[in-house]
Amino acid sequence: MMTCSATLEMRPTLYGYGDSGASAEAAQLRDLITELRAHAARSTLEFLVPDIESLVDETRAGGADPESIPVTRETVRRAVAFALSLPRSLPTPEVSADPDGEVSFDWLGASGTMFSVSVNERGRLAFAGRFSEKSKLHGTEEFVDACPPELLRGIEKVGRR
Repeated sequence: MMTCSATLEMRPTLYGYGDSGASAEAAQLRDLITELRAHAARSTLEFLVPDIESLVDETRAGGADPESIPVTRETVRRAVAFALSLPRSLPTPEVSADPDGEVSFDWLGASGTMFSVSVNERGRLAFAGRFSEKSKLHGTEEFVDACPPELLRGIEKVGRR
C-alpha cells in the first residue's frame, strides 16, 4: 500500500510518503511523486528565467527604441540571481528591459499601487514603490546573495492593497 499527501502553503511540501508498493501503478505513483517533489523545490520565479534571458537578444535587435542601451549578459546573470532569490510566496512580476540597459521587475497591485526594482550589471538594485498618495518608497541597495528586506516589504505591500 502506498499513500501520499501534499500541502500547499507558502512552501509546498510532501510528507507521509510510504514506498511499499510493487505494482506498475505504485511505480507510476512513485515517479509522479518524484516529479512533483522536483517541481515543488523549484522557485516559482525560476519560470521567469527564459523571459529574462531573451532580453539580451530583444534589446540588441533595437526593439522599440533604437537609442536604448542593450541588456548585457552580466545584467541578465544578476537579474536571474535576483529573481531566484525571491521567496516563493511573492506574486510573479512583469519583467522588461529599461532603456538604460537594466532589467526591470514590476509588481502592479490594486488601485494603482506598484513596486519596481531595476537590476544593473554590477548588482545595484534601484527600487521605487507607490502604495497610496502619501505612502511611497524609493532607494538603492546592493544585491549580494539574498533579496534585501526593504525590497521584500515593498513587494508585499503591493500585494496587501
